[in-house]
Amino acid sequence: MSPSTSSLPYLSGLSVFVGAIYLAVILPGAILYRIVCFGVTDVWAIGLSLVLAVVTFVPLTWVDTPWLQAVMSAIVGSACDYFPINVIIEDEDSLKPTESYVIGYEPHSALPVGIPSVFSTPSPKLPKFLSRTNFHSLASSVCFMAPFVRQLWWLLGLRPATRETIDRILKARGSVLLCPGGVQECLHMSQEDELVYLKKRQGFVRMAMRHGSSLLPVFAFGQAKAFSWYRPGPPLMSPAALEWISRKAGAVPLLITGRWLTSIPHQRPITIVVGKPIRVPLDANPSVDDVELYLKKFIDEMQSLFDRNKGKCGYADMDLRVM
Repeated sequence: MSPSTSSLPYLSGLSVFVGAIYLAVILPGAILYRIVCFGVTDVWAIGLSLVLAVVTFVPLTWVDTPWLQAVMSAIVGSACDYFPINVIIEDEDSLKPTESYVIGYEPHSALPVGIPSVFSTPSPKLPKFLSRTNFHSLASSVCFMAPFVRQLWWLLGLRPATRETIDRILKARGSVLLCPGGVQECLHMSQEDELVYLKKRQGFVRMAMRHGSSLLPVFAFGQAKAFSWYRPGPPLMSPAALEWISRKAGAVPLLITGRWLTSIPHQRPITIVVGKPIRVPLDANPSVDDVELYLKKFIDEMQSLFDRNKGKCGYADMDLRVM
């Protein structure tokens, strides 16, 4: 399958997103190399250091310019046509723009491409019940410390997944989307099945209960095939060492490639299914038992959503592994 002309802007754009991750790692190494080989007065070392300092510390609000927003809109606008991406809302009548939601998006996969493509503020596919409210997808705080990545994520409307950010948005009766499994899913995912790491993820449920915000499961079928990936393992690295590095870095050191071994994603259909909301009580200090109760309800509904839709999405033989 070859990309259509209308999807070409997204090809170059998504290459920038994935390439930014690698550039954030490569640039400091290049600076160190120039300093070691040519000294601290090396022009290239000084120039690259200045670039690194600017993109790392300049306030993110400075990138909120009309022309950059227009570029982002063009990129995400063609994303859904490239894969292509289809969005299914199982019970649209039950989702109200006047209500607040904590949306649990699964799986993380190597990269959760459905989030910038559909659940970013400039996306034309953003569901109507979210487009009319104070809504933000959330990403690991590490993303907002990484040069280049932080600017791109900010332009997409993503915000750091911190307690303060979530409290502020939910207190204003807005909605947030996060991937509860996060790094742990990258550590344990495989090519043979889909994985959600939820059994120890009480935090997002507790935050929902503190604000009386409904829990909403979302699953992206086919997203795992958007990129090929390699995760270090024995004999190169022990599982314990990999987990330690991932915990300290806030990210798993995956080698991610797409078409032709580039950062362009594979062109595979993706279907994102928005499930049914789970109403939770407003409780400023929910008990451990109550949090576990609603976490179990969320896991059960995620499993049910997967089972109801996997056949029609082309994954009838795929299993969902819940950790």
